[in-house]
Amino acid sequence: MHPGLMFFILLAVFILGPIAEIYVLLTAAEAFGVLPVIAACLGTAFLGGFLIRLQGLRALNAARMDLETGRLPVASAVDGALLVVAAPLLMTPGFLTDSLGFILLVPPVRRLLARWALKAIRGHIVRHDDRMR
Repeated sequence: MHPGLMFFILLAVFILGPIAEIYVLLTAAEAFGVLPVIAACLGTAFLGGFLIRLQGLRALNAARMDLETGRLPVASAVDGALLVVAAPLLMTPGFLTDSLGFILLVPPVRRLLARWALKAIRGHIVRHDDRMR
């Protein structure tokens, strides 16, 4: 990925993301009241933490089963890595981050992202290997 593009992606994530999150929280507080919005943020954090723990244990058990049967736990490791990304998103107060975190809790979405990530990694390795020859 081009360094300039990476800069703009990081700028969007770390500058525009929080601004959008604050806007959504303020709009929700205006529409529903401050206490319901705070309660919703706390509720999604607790629910997200519970679901992360549940799915994390499943991913750990799947990795253990892969190792016991002599397979490399690649899918389980990627699944676990995506759950590690989902956890802070769910613990961060805000509806946009919660939405992204909950989307990562959907197993078919995680599998799709895992396939995409592994394909990108393989492509990067092949390109790097070709340059080294």
